[in-house]
Amino acid sequence: MATVEEIVQAIKELSPEKRDEVRRQLTLLWPLASLESSGTKRARPRRPPIEIKGKPISETVVEDRR
Repeated sequence: MATVEEIVQAIKELSPEKRDEVRRQLTLLWPLASLESSGTKRARPRRPPIEIKGKPISETVVEDRR
């Protein structure tokens, strides 16, 4: 039986098409597998940034430490 390291090394040596097939097969076997590099989009869009009034927090921290 192959070790995890041997399996990972074998996958690294595959062509991009074969690696994609391995990814698809793993997802079918284990649907909860979160493969971050798959390029999937976020489940929901990011919220717009919150506008903050006043001085930046970093400046306030520096002043408090003085």
